[in-house]
Amino acid sequence: MSSIKADKILSTINNNIYVRIIVHMLFWSLVYVFLLLVFRWNNRNSLITIVLTSCLVPISAGVVYFFNYFLIPKFLLQKRYGRFFYFSFYAILASLWISFLIVMFVLIYVVNRPGANLDPTYIHPEFQVAVLYFIVFLAISIKQVKRLFFVQQEKSELEKMKLTTELKLKEAELKLLKAQIQPHFLFNTLNNLYGLTLEKSNEAPNLVLRLSDILDYILYRCNEKYVPLYEEIKNLKNYIEIEKIRHTSRLRVEVSVPEENHSVKIAPLLLIPFVENAFKHGVSNNPGEAYIQLELKIVDKAVEFDLSNSKNPFRTNEKNGIGLENVKKRLELLYPDNYDLQIENKEKEFHIHLVIKSQQHV
Repeated sequence: MSSIKADKILSTINNNIYVRIIVHMLFWSLVYVFLLLVFRWNNRNSLITIVLTSCLVPISAGVVYFFNYFLIPKFLLQKRYGRFFYFSFYAILASLWISFLIVMFVLIYVVNRPGANLDPTYIHPEFQVAVLYFIVFLAISIKQVKRLFFVQQEKSELEKMKLTTELKLKEAELKLLKAQIQPHFLFNTLNNLYGLTLEKSNEAPNLVLRLSDILDYILYRCNEKYVPLYEEIKNLKNYIEIEKIRHTSRLRVEVSVPEENHSVKIAPLLLIPFVENAFKHGVSNNPGEAYIQLELKIVDKAVEFDLSNSKNPFRTNEKNGIGLENVKKRLELLYPDNYDLQIENKEKEFHIHLVIKSQQHV
């Protein structure tokens, strides 16, 4: 809480010009009082102390503002180091010369003043100038530390804004990808239903029932970023049963899923494009007997998904389609650096091995 309050105070000082003027006036007033005390302790003469302090404080202030608001921003921060050191050297040299001139003038005037009764050996002008430049470097350092603080704060704010923007873009892209998956999936399923209707198959009512469950899942149960794994599995089974109705005579399907899967969540409609792809390229385009083997298991809280399907060895130029490409993008967005996808496109078999390492839990 204290750091947050300090940040707010510094931000108020930095953003309000009137507050900044007051703070600067207060700082130089404190410097003036400090120099009065130090100079008085050094020479024990009130007149010399007041005159020297009144003359040297404006010089030190001028040097500080010249460095902080001209040399450092214009040359040092712009990495023009040669000019910065060149102008810095002459600025310090000129201010030193003026400071010693003032000290010498004051000492000569006061020492030679009638009745001054002042011993010059007790006065050390080099001490006054040394203290003066200690104040100069201190003020410059304070300003630059404050500048670095605000630069770092601004950088942190920009990083937060960048992360927020990236998250929003990712959410928008995920919604777009999901919107592409659903029509694609529904289009294929409705085609299946249309084919069975033309054939007047007795399996049509069963297909309609399973399609109804699939639509309920898509429209109402998968609007969250993650859904329970068992719901995704149920949706996969419904889709597989629909496809089995169409390819009963020449399709062998083996499905193995974990019985206990209620504790894990997964992104909705993430696995269905792989299964769609297996039926589309492994069964529909295969003139002979076809097979699909699906195994899903949970190992050390990671989901492992293996899918193999037979393929027509005479059709080698088929593209994977929009479904598989979208699921790759979704994996990258939802599980960056936390998944492993391996695709083996053999002569007679197509194999998918997916491991999702980072899982949401109910």
